[in-house]
Amino acid sequence: MGELICAVDIGNSNITVGIYRKDEKPQIINSFRLSSDMAKTEDEYAVLILDILRLLGILKDDIEGFCISSVVPPLLGTFESLVKKYFHHSKLVVVGPGVKTGIPVIYNPPTDVGADRVANAVGAWEKYGKKMKPKKPIVVVDFGTAITFDCINQKGEYIGGAIFPGIYLAVESLFKKTAKLPSILVKKPNEVIGKSTSHSIQSGIVYGYASMVDGMVEKISREMGNEVFSIATGGYSSLIASLCKKISCVDETITLDGLFFIYMKNV
Repeated sequence: MGELICAVDIGNSNITVGIYRKDEKPQIINSFRLSSDMAKTEDEYAVLILDILRLLGILKDDIEGFCISSVVPPLLGTFESLVKKYFHHSKLVVVGPGVKTGIPVIYNPPTDVGADRVANAVGAWEKYGKKMKPKKPIVVVDFGTAITFDCINQKGEYIGGAIFPGIYLAVESLFKKTAKLPSILVKKPNEVIGKSTSHSIQSGIVYGYASMVDGMVEKISREMGNEVFSIATGGYSSLIASLCKKISCVDETITLDGLFFIYMKNV
């Protein structure tokens, strides 16, 4: 059996896959993305994954195990079937009730917290929280289909957060729900005051979301009684974080890293 761990984060828009060497510290050696498509079968996804692994020089026997988080229940079932059918030698850990995470969840009810948000919390605490002296609260801002704020206190407890519509949803909503506003490419305009309709939408989306993130992190810091260490991750994290004053760092693999840590705690 191989020494590689496959972390799979199934989101509403994309499925992100990370390949890790089995070690005490997460060593990601490659990652790739697939589109989330509930119409695809386990066989179709298996063809895609096995082909990509082959291109990366990885054999299926190199994969010791999988850790999967999902916010799309039908696709979780698809991937569980995929692993059992095509990687039957591999161990499988699915983030959910009964799985060891090392992070107490203070939420009502705890089972309502998305598996990706749990993975974010584990990744943030294991990579940053445990090493901090003195300890600070942590906030992970994840730019996915929805933008989530995940809050971890100095004790390493997940205490909740906030959920916003994501950037892609906002752009698509403006285009589909208005008669005259165009669809735009999300990029940073040089000026906040837009000189055209497309420029104005870009400004509202990019600078508006950056201001929202700064405002939310500031309010969360006040509520937690301490300046927080804030981590941005997800699709638009680098773009938006570059305009934020309250983001401490960008870590694009924190969700996958969290899944790696969860796998190691359970196997």
